Amino acid sequence: MIKVLAILLSVILMSLTVVPAFAANEECNCGEPPIIYVAALGSGTLTLDEGTKNERVLFRPDTGYIIGELMPVVSAAGQLINDGDYDAFGDVLIECVNKIFGDLALDKDGNSSDRVTCEEFHPTDEVPHSLDHNYYFGYDFRLDPIENAKGLYQYIQEVKELTKHDTVQLRASSMGGVTTMSYIKLYGTKDIETIIFQCCPLLGTAVAGELYTGKVELNADAIERYAAQAMPELENDFLGGMVYLLLEMLVTAGLLDELIEIGDELVLNLKDRVFNEALIPMFATMPGIWSFVPHEYYEDAKVFMKLDPVENAKLIERIDFYHYEVQQSAEKLITESKANGTTFYNVVGYNMQRTPLVSAYLNDSDGTVDTKYASLGATCADINGYLPKDYVQQRYTDKDFISPDLRIDASTSIMPESTWFVKDMMHSSTHDGHGEMYKWMFESEEQLTVFSNRNYPQFMQNDVANQRFIPVHVEKGEIGTSFDNFFRMPSFIHFIDLLSKLIKFFLA
Repeated sequence: MIKVLAILLSVILMSLTVVPAFAANEECNCGEPPIIYVAALGSGTLTLDEGTKNERVLFRPDTGYIIGELMPVVSAAGQLINDGDYDAFGDVLIECVNKIFGDLALDKDGNSSDRVTCEEFHPTDEVPHSLDHNYYFGYDFRLDPIENAKGLYQYIQEVKELTKHDTVQLRASSMGGVTTMSYIKLYGTKDIETIIFQCCPLLGTAVAGELYTGKVELNADAIERYAAQAMPELENDFLGGMVYLLLEMLVTAGLLDELIEIGDELVLNLKDRVFNEALIPMFATMPGIWSFVPHEYYEDAKVFMKLDPVENAKLIERIDFYHYEVQQSAEKLITESKANGTTFYNVVGYNMQRTPLVSAYLNDSDGTVDTKYASLGATCADINGYLPKDYVQQRYTDKDFISPDLRIDASTSIMPESTWFVKDMMHSSTHDGHGEMYKWMFESEEQLTVFSNRNYPQFMQNDVANQRFIPVHVEKGEIGTSFDNFFRMPSFIHFIDLLSKLIKFFLA
């Protein structure tokens, strides 16, 4: 009898240890696969000599540190005005830039120094997964996107284990799109139900292509537009308005043109030195930044950045793989993933002046990534122009893919029916309106299109003040647009903008 009881007790104890194991492996049936935010460039803090007395944040460095290290440049600029010695000024400028950022450089193969470390990202269960919670994945922006994609794979597996889901959903922002596309190339999308791209340089960005081919240009109109659109980003509306007013006064007085002339002289005298002694040694070996170079610049960029076919053979192999097997194979990768059941959405900004330091300053953009590259091939008018009034869209003529303001023909993009264009959307800058739209996309079990919901047409105006989108209407010209902006979002800066446009009109 005692033996029988002992056996029964053993069975009970074994069952008590097995049941929790089964429970731990139970799948979550909430119907909401976890969302992973694949973050933008700079998402992973880079540290030099971590854990030592010389520890320093390399990226993003403290603003106070940068200002302190650049003070010699201010002094050298004064000396330059006095004696016109550009080489002496260049010595100081290059030394300061290399001191602040030089340790970011990789070796000839594109590998990081052991002295530089990037924070690691692992999911936690502090907040239960839901459509209102994103798990955060960051990475070292300098490295080969393929390496970062391997890190994303591991992160996805950890999220699946943590949440007890078989699949996840991704929201990729900016460079996060590069990492996500690299992931698709390596692993496919069997673990991913939905992918939302947000302001991603999927086909590159002109600022990288032009800088990697040495095309530097300063333009007064571009700088004015770029500065003006940055003003609303200042938290203090009055301060933003006053800075914008000062900018307009500089333009009216012709002082901005004079500053451009000074800048042109600096470019003429120091461009080669700055590239050869600072920019090329720093950026030429970064596969992550190479992923931003569009196809039309790519082969020329390898020559300008002085990549040696022998010495840099491993690096070239890495960047070629991303460029040709990922960036230039985007349509194939997305098409195959869609066929396997993954839904895709692309949200792109436009009507923002791009970085005004390169020859492609007229490209429409979100302020950083060109609209034509982020949208995977849409046809776009210049930032200050329009498509011809008699323009006929180039593809998919059974549906209308031309923006009401005659700025964009979306028919030429790879995903014309699942690409949304948000006017005046600053690069990767979102609000509650984006959140609601993304939630609508994540909730759907089917591929939605720009024709699925009247609240989210293909072309939308970003209404930041009211945290929403409204449909884009026919362009009303500079003054009409300024009136609309002021009455939709009354603010001091929009009042100054409207007043400036009216004064220019009556003085013309």
